Amino acid sequence: EKIAWTVGKHTIKIGFYLEKYDKNEEFGAPPQGEIVFSGSSAVSTGNGLADMFLGRMGQYTEGSPIVNGVPVGGYNKGHWRATQFEPYVQDDWKATRKLTFNLGLRYYYYSPLHDVTHPTVDSGFAPSLYNPQFAPQLDANGNLIISPDTINYTTFGNGLLECGNALPSGCTVAHKANFAPRFGFAYDPFGQGTSVIRGGYGLYFEPPNLISTEQTQGNLPFELADSGFNIAGYQSIVPGAIGPASIHAIPFHGSATYSQQFSLGVEHQFPRSYLLGITYVGNLGRHLPRQRNLNQVPIGVGNVNAPALAGTTGCDAAGNCDVQNLLINNIQPSIFFVPYRGFSTIKMLEPTAISNYNSMQVSLRHTVSHGLTLQVMYTYGHTLDDASAYAQSYGTNDYSLSRWYATSSMNRTHVFQASYVYDLPFFRNTTHSLVREVGAGWKISGITSLFSGQPVDVTCGVSGYSTGVGTQVRCNSVGNLAKQKWVFNDPQFGPTETFFNPAVVTQPLLSQFRADNEPGMFGYLGRNALQGPGRNNSDLALLKNFSAPWFRGEHSEVQFRFETFNSFNHTQFNSINASCSSSLTFGQPCTNLGNGEVAGAFSPRLIQIGLQFNF
Repeated sequence: EKIAWTVGKHTIKIGFYLEKYDKNEEFGAPPQGEIVFSGSSAVSTGNGLADMFLGRMGQYTEGSPIVNGVPVGGYNKGHWRATQFEPYVQDDWKATRKLTFNLGLRYYYYSPLHDVTHPTVDSGFAPSLYNPQFAPQLDANGNLIISPDTINYTTFGNGLLECGNALPSGCTVAHKANFAPRFGFAYDPFGQGTSVIRGGYGLYFEPPNLISTEQTQGNLPFELADSGFNIAGYQSIVPGAIGPASIHAIPFHGSATYSQQFSLGVEHQFPRSYLLGITYVGNLGRHLPRQRNLNQVPIGVGNVNAPALAGTTGCDAAGNCDVQNLLINNIQPSIFFVPYRGFSTIKMLEPTAISNYNSMQVSLRHTVSHGLTLQVMYTYGHTLDDASAYAQSYGTNDYSLSRWYATSSMNRTHVFQASYVYDLPFFRNTTHSLVREVGAGWKISGITSLFSGQPVDVTCGVSGYSTGVGTQVRCNSVGNLAKQKWVFNDPQFGPTETFFNPAVVTQPLLSQFRADNEPGMFGYLGRNALQGPGRNNSDLALLKNFSAPWFRGEHSEVQFRFETFNSFNHTQFNSINASCSSSLTFGQPCTNLGNGEVAGAFSPRLIQIGLQFNF
């Protein structure tokens, strides 16, 4: 809603934006059960169809709501609500004939997304309230040992809390000080209306509940997805053992996600209707949402006692285990050594990421004259961040997120686009009506796009090995990792264009797999170290409108269109192989077959003919 009135040199606008969000939804694993037939399971015949007839199941999963720690069967359902309210005021002030100011203030109020069911189906996790003394032990298969003196995730307690009771409604307290000022100006330095200097600044907030993206909905302990494995015979389906489960968490007092946007530029109108603009545009994103695993094995871990592993490889008779040796060599899973035993991954969706964008933007517009309409735009920019998506997790070391600050996954350094329409001048003045009707009035229109490629993340990993905290490793670089094209005679595909030299990337050394905080731990190569293929594309159309003899009381016409996409049939690559084969061992160059080769391309030329009747 908005109202506006003019007082002297001021035009004042006051309004608000209101949104009510309602969502009613069933969630969880199928309560009627879900069966997976796997040819690799221990009871399989090797044929999935035969397994189905014989009842040889690789996995059976059955979802159920939990009440007081007991599965009760059926579907779980939640009723989630949220409110977004944004009042604002804006003053467009024409201070002088040459200078105009735009002044505004917007306030953002958000209620956290919350379930209104009684009892609620929202829960959260508080690390400070977790006590390892009450956590269940694990058996040798990694399943929970349930006992009266322990607390597991089928009930509240030991860090797992009910939202709206032990925690605020929606599991978080909404940030209140969300005042967003806006400022802009336009200045005509010569007073002739042909030149203008523009600038502006604005602060913009995002609802904090979007950080969770509804991930606390149906969190434990409200939904159990009990699984059994390697089951022979449908009559043998019984509840399986309970293993460590993955949960989501959000900060109970999160900071508001916001961005600062600012620009400064100049525009000038030249003779013959050409308008040129040059503008600096920037954006700073702060407290952006991203995902972090709270339950990663700590860096520098040494010996940890795991009674279930007593006497096994890497552990003594009392269960004292050399954790780094076990995890590096994939002898045992990390669930035995995580800080919050009884859980697998605890995905904290927190507002801690940042982004920075700076660009120069040039535009040239030519309004219709001499049959030509033209618009050309060019942007030179760079975006950096440490998380390009809210749920991005790099699976290497979530205790050191700053190492991921690099060129954003969506960055394109150079972007050039031109759109144009040209009225062909032929046969306009001919006196022959048929020639004029058929040959005159044709137009050519098109869009030409030239832009550099998005970043590519080069990946490594040695088969059978993980880091000393049970995660993935990064590569090492031994040279300049940059675009370097040549043709490789692939034994399978023949001559294939390559995009970079894979010999400048190597697998990390075995010593780099240790979680010891030494230089080069988990690999030296950063994120998005290589720029991928760019694109050179033109789409063109030839069209003409023919007057139609029908509907004489109205104007009617038939439009003929001949269109081509990728008109010049350029080969435009859109992906490359940038993965070091896991069969290569420590320190070896990543010259495995196919690495560095192009792996995909956009479509070749496409031709389309169409008729359209307008009346």
